[in-house]
Amino acid sequence: MKATKKIVCLALAIVLAGLALVMPVSAAKTTPLIIVDGINSTRLYTNFGTEDQKEAFFGSDTDIGKMIEEVGAAFISGCIQFGLADKDYEKFADSFIPTLNKYFEPVSYSTDGTPNNELGFYKTDKTIAEYTEEEKAQRFTSFVLETAEVYGEDNTYSFSYDWTADPTETAKELNKFIGEVKVKTNSRKVNVVAMSMGSVIMLSYLEAYGGRSINNLVFASPAWQGTSIVGNLFTGNIELDIFAVENFLVKSADVSATTHIAAYIISFIASYEGLSHEYFGDINKNIQGVLPYVYEDSLIPLMGGMPGLWSLLPAEDFEAAKAFMFPEGVDPNLEAMIDNYHDVQINAQTIIENAEKHGMRFGIVCGYNRQMIPLNEEYRQSDEVIDVEYMTGGATCALYLQAHDDWAQVYNQKIKDGHNHISWDYKVDASTCMFPEQTWLIKNMSHSDYNADNGTLDTIIWLLNADKQYTVHTDKENHPQFSLYNTYKRHVTPIAVDGLLGDVDGSGAVNTLDARLALKIASGQKTATETQILYGDIDDDGKITTADARYILHIAAGVAF
Repeated sequence: MKATKKIVCLALAIVLAGLALVMPVSAAKTTPLIIVDGINSTRLYTNFGTEDQKEAFFGSDTDIGKMIEEVGAAFISGCIQFGLADKDYEKFADSFIPTLNKYFEPVSYSTDGTPNNELGFYKTDKTIAEYTEEEKAQRFTSFVLETAEVYGEDNTYSFSYDWTADPTETAKELNKFIGEVKVKTNSRKVNVVAMSMGSVIMLSYLEAYGGRSINNLVFASPAWQGTSIVGNLFTGNIELDIFAVENFLVKSADVSATTHIAAYIISFIASYEGLSHEYFGDINKNIQGVLPYVYEDSLIPLMGGMPGLWSLLPAEDFEAAKAFMFPEGVDPNLEAMIDNYHDVQINAQTIIENAEKHGMRFGIVCGYNRQMIPLNEEYRQSDEVIDVEYMTGGATCALYLQAHDDWAQVYNQKIKDGHNHISWDYKVDASTCMFPEQTWLIKNMSHSDYNADNGTLDTIIWLLNADKQYTVHTDKENHPQFSLYNTYKRHVTPIAVDGLLGDVDGSGAVNTLDARLALKIASGQKTATETQILYGDIDDDGKITTADARYILHIAAGVAF
């Protein structure tokens, strides 16, 4: 009898031990996903929970038509005052700025870092599947809904937060939320997608709590190193450039008929040097005249004390921004908050590496080849909202609409690590990224243009389902470091890293034969394959034309264009 009991106990011990080994594997297949979305993804409300509840910032409750009507009327009135008062910029500002401020005041902060209004928001503590269709439309962005659809709505959560607040404080709330999801789902770890500003919150979380609770983490179009938009805004570097405006509108022209018409008009003006100098010269003169009043009466008193906005400042602009925004000195309370995230930002690599040591796997996915929102004459590689350099933690990029000056024949990768990290179009050298082996880039994809149907979500979902640390070499066929989002056909094409821009015939070199083949395709004598269009469409208009053939000839001759 005793022997039998011993055998039974031993068998039970073996079964339990086996279950312990199997459980983590089983959990990995159903790991809950938490999405930490970007700025304004959580709708903030004044008088939250009362009959007077109203959305505090631009969103579904905002009467855009009324806003345009009011701001437009104020602008016209300002122009009239400006003319009648012999070009008095102060009178123009006094007519225009108060109306504009009305729409920003609800989310404004005092310069000591405290909000001027008490804001509330809906806490999304259920899976996406548990919300009605009306609630989904009200509370979640398309990025959340698209990702949840592919990953599984019944296993996806979205973390709601006040994006205006100190991100290091918000990280404490995220820690609580992760704990609640783990308990609710009986999971040891969670997967996370940190989108845009969500990466700021996530990086702050990792700094404070490490990576023990994180299984797979994807930074999608991350703002963790800031954006030059905020850098320029907070250092006063504002000056419109007609060609930057043209680039932005042309790239966005497929969005609507309005942008297409606007792009055509700007392109027409830009093509005539006299017009561009005359009109944009006057515009910039007037901008510089009214800017001091905009900063003094609007930006600094309403937004200068917002910790969330300061977290989007690139490290290189941090001290200059403090001096520009607060020449008399930053309030100690605000400075303590913004210094906190600045410290997190500059230590990002160490923070992520430490989390990785505790079992966290991660990847970075972003777009490139878009014109930055044109606040000045800069032509940085971006996804329209964030610079590629900042999203990737240091990629070496050619200017927008350019490639590295010396092209493939002589361009040397900055860091020799035994792998090719140069994009086939020679616009990005990813060898200088913070994590070159874990960074994926999709050409032509704008900031939040992730979609379940066009393939832009594929790499994110692939990384979320990883059972080990994936790199850009794990699946070169389906998930290479560089992909092309064809904005005409609305789908993503993986790009082999050994391909050459201009190599239409696939010979492995760019020469006059490629230019000749491109001419035949342009004239209709040959029908191009998708691969040939990929490497022969130099100007990114979706087809091979005589202009592309000429560019290919320049490449073959080693002449920059």
